[in-house]
Amino acid sequence: MSKKSVIFICSFNSARSPIAEGFLKNWNDGNDYSVFSAGIAPTRVRPYAVAVMRELNIDISGHIPASLYQYRNEHFDYVITLCDNAKAIAEDVLKDGDRFINHSFVSPQEIGNKQEIVLEEYRYLRDRIKEWMEEIFPKESPTNANNIESPNENGLPVILSSGAKH
Repeated sequence: MSKKSVIFICSFNSARSPIAEGFLKNWNDGNDYSVFSAGIAPTRVRPYAVAVMRELNIDISGHIPASLYQYRNEHFDYVITLCDNAKAIAEDVLKDGDRFINHSFVSPQEIGNKQEIVLEEYRYLRDRIKEWMEEIFPKESPTNANNIESPNENGLPVILSSGAKH
């Protein structure tokens, strides 16, 4: 069986998509998925994102933000957008993707907030992304992701974006 390719996309490839990429790479250990992430206007990875992932022993400090446009000629089995801003653009740029999935996560507001508050918001973001990803890519059996439209372990359907391709 060949590896499935997955790309996580958000606006800047600085927090949400590196967190998601970090989780799947950590769970997958390179066996079932080729994992990438990108942003519409990539910037540096956010230090708070690195810090909260490090709390779970996942190191994303070496993440190099990438532009969505550098992948325009690539095929992905899963195109996963983590904010509404990236959804329409990703569907246009990566037209050849097999499955498009969207969930809009709000990035923490760093400016004007105390470090403790920002860290709590990043932990909240990290934990919500993790919970959502566990429904799509069950850690126990990553190959179950082929059944993405089946109910999850709680009996809830996994919802694809309205632009999903089958």
